[in-house]
Amino acid sequence: MADVAGWEMPLSYRSVLDEYGQARARASVFDISHIGRLRIRGDGALDLLERLCTADVAHQEDDTAIYTLLCNERGGIVDDCLLLRLEGCWLLTTNAINRRKVLEHIQANAGDDVKVDDQTEKTSQLAVIGPAAAEILDAVGPMKVSSMPAGAVKTGSLLIARYVAIRTGCGGNWSLEVILPNMAASMAWDFITKKAGANAITPAGLAARDLLRFEAGLPRYGWEINETIDPVAAGVEFAVDFEKNFIGADAVRAVRDKGPARRRVGLVLAEPKGNAAKPAIPRQGATVFDADGGEIGT
Repeated sequence: MADVAGWEMPLSYRSVLDEYGQARARASVFDISHIGRLRIRGDGALDLLERLCTADVAHQEDDTAIYTLLCNERGGIVDDCLLLRLEGCWLLTTNAINRRKVLEHIQANAGDDVKVDDQTEKTSQLAVIGPAAAEILDAVGPMKVSSMPAGAVKTGSLLIARYVAIRTGCGGNWSLEVILPNMAASMAWDFITKKAGANAITPAGLAARDLLRFEAGLPRYGWEINETIDPVAAGVEFAVDFEKNFIGADAVRAVRDKGPARRRVGLVLAEPKGNAAKPAIPRQGATVFDADGGEIGT
């Protein structure tokens, strides 16, 4: 266990490489309850989210989730989020480290016709990831999920517990994330990890989830993106509707037009040469050099 943005979270249950391999080969279940969950509703909610989010919120359909960014006036990324459009409200999921910052950012821009509720400590969130996850969940869950396309959202009830299921692509694999009340979370966890018989799924920790993220080339807030890095430099401009006027839009468009001074790129470690060579291990903050020894990045 380790502190993650004020939450005591499981980094691993056993070997991280075993957990990683399990998620790639079959399926793993992850506790991601530290993710922020903010419910936004009211007559002014749509206009507010159009102004805050880089994505085209106005044309988002009900029961869908879209990846979006929140930017500051300089075009830096305040957070990268999932925005769910549900019946009667929106749900914005944030990075754990940014939850309070994003809440304050929303409240500073919201009018009296918007109500924002922090649902994070009232709910839990689990993610089931892996190539066999859909088949397993179809066999044991309250609804069929294998036919859900990426970005689809379903809501339902299990006994008296209301849940929200989100089809995502976490770590480059098929993934289903489920938000449910705390009272039901431990029961759901015990069932899927212990009581589902041949369909039981072994849990994995956040370290294995980070390995999946590395391989999929997905940025993580505080590492590849932050408030000094714009969406173009971060390589996530696909989440930006350049035709709309969101906070920071002019600055982001200027970078797009001029071209970024730096850009996030994928790296592949070369095999070490010679019997005595040791495998290279990438470290946070390590300098990247070109073939001639010139410094080209971090």
